[in-house]
Amino acid sequence: MIIIALVSPTGGAGRTSLAIAAASHLCMLGRKVTLVQADPANNIEFQLGYAQASPNGLGQALLQLKELNTLVATTTAGFKLLPFGQLTLTEQLAVDQMLMEQPENLTALFRHAQFEDDCVVIVDLPRWPAPWVQKIMALSDLNLVTLVPDSASILGIDPLLPHLLESRGTSYFLMNRFDSTKVLHLDLWTLCKMKLSHRLLPFYLHEDQALSESLAAGQPLLDYAPRSQLVDDQQKLCNWIDAEIG
Repeated sequence: MIIIALVSPTGGAGRTSLAIAAASHLCMLGRKVTLVQADPANNIEFQLGYAQASPNGLGQALLQLKELNTLVATTTAGFKLLPFGQLTLTEQLAVDQMLMEQPENLTALFRHAQFEDDCVVIVDLPRWPAPWVQKIMALSDLNLVTLVPDSASILGIDPLLPHLLESRGTSYFLMNRFDSTKVLHLDLWTLCKMKLSHRLLPFYLHEDQALSESLAAGQPLLDYAPRSQLVDDQQKLCNWIDAEIG
């Protein structure tokens, strides 16, 4: 099993849409994929076009309220999905406390038979520094940090770097929502390259109106605009991921 963690120092960096794209494209490349939402926002099913979010998911599995086998479903794109589920504030606090005091419970969950030995598990995480991020990075084989070309995202790199170095997996950075015609975006790209060197992937995901339109239409981008620039970018990224994880 290979665990890929999608991380970001800021909100709104496109982790969830990227997680869906990666799961879909890796499936098309013949990989067995399970997509796990570890973000209490629990919005992954909305982006997949579902009418409503599942009431039960990862949160209930960790609180031992539900058996994991009953929570994972196969999507029309072919990958398996474990949503976060809907928790009360008290339950969310209980999960956070468990992650800090009993991280072995999370390790045990990913050793469940539901996660096949030869599968790729993509974990959509909340923004750094939520407890989920450090605990998943302790298990992950590859951390993909999504950035957007604004000052908040770039300033968030330095506090995150020491924790990435402590992570089990290799870490790379990806620029999302990039517009090469904007001088600010080019300047921030240069700054990131100076900070991150080879850890900044040499390609980026373009800013693409088709993504917003697909969300409004309640469809995954791959279904809504299969020939868009962003879909092409995502395919290139997934080819790189496929080669990186071997």
